[in-house]
Amino acid sequence: MQVEYFSPRVELKSVISRFWAGKVHCANTADNSYYRILASGSTGIVIQLFQNQSQLFNSTDYRKLPLAFIYGQKTDAPCLNHFSTDTTVLGVDFHPMAFKRIFGVNTTELTNTIASLEDLLPESICRKLFQSENLQEAIVVLEQYFLTKLGLAPDTAKLEYALHQIQKAPFLLNTNLLAGEIGMSRRSFQRHFKEQIGVDASTYSRIVRFQKALHSLKCVSNVSLTQLAYDLGYADQSHFGREFKLFVGQSPKQFVKQSSYLDTPTIDIQIPFRIIGVE
Repeated sequence: MQVEYFSPRVELKSVISRFWAGKVHCANTADNSYYRILASGSTGIVIQLFQNQSQLFNSTDYRKLPLAFIYGQKTDAPCLNHFSTDTTVLGVDFHPMAFKRIFGVNTTELTNTIASLEDLLPESICRKLFQSENLQEAIVVLEQYFLTKLGLAPDTAKLEYALHQIQKAPFLLNTNLLAGEIGMSRRSFQRHFKEQIGVDASTYSRIVRFQKALHSLKCVSNVSLTQLAYDLGYADQSHFGREFKLFVGQSPKQFVKQSSYLDTPTIDIQIPFRIIGVE
């Protein structure tokens, strides 16, 4: 898959991390045919453009996925998907707290699942997307719609602070202390965090720590797994290996040998890896 990236307009940068477009060439033997979808710590949209019907399938049960869908937080083993023919895909990567603000639905409603885009966007917007003649036209359709959904920003400063603290040092998470820092009870903090992010703070910290491990495996040659486990605050290498396998379906060593990173052009820990090619 050849991937391009597009920045959202300035007014939308508080909710959208980036747009991306992938061109799938199934006849190209050098291209990846199967894609592993990992826990990334956020939600997003995937749209197959210039198609009358979906060409994307779940490779486990051969279920055809919607032509366009919104995906929620992922907390379990990765999905394995594949395309049946050449396809152009447009994606939207939201910031972790964007889903509820845009769609007015608790983010937990979508955790570990997907929903057809037509269930959450007006029919007229979906029709414009599917009738788009190029990527930029489709992006403009989405941007114009999202601008109408921003409205008055909710007061989420406390949760945004908590989110930042977890992203900075996920292995130091203490929910009691963090809740106290922002003037909330632990129970209230966990409830609001889960409604906004889609998972509780502990699960989110595990995903962030896992993503930090992915970045280290990509950018450090011959990385010591023992040292990496220590640096990320795992109890030991075996604990790190179990956690990694839960999210990836492979050990770190197997993953490095049999996978290719597709959807993050630079080593930026603020942009998680979500789509991994299976070699």
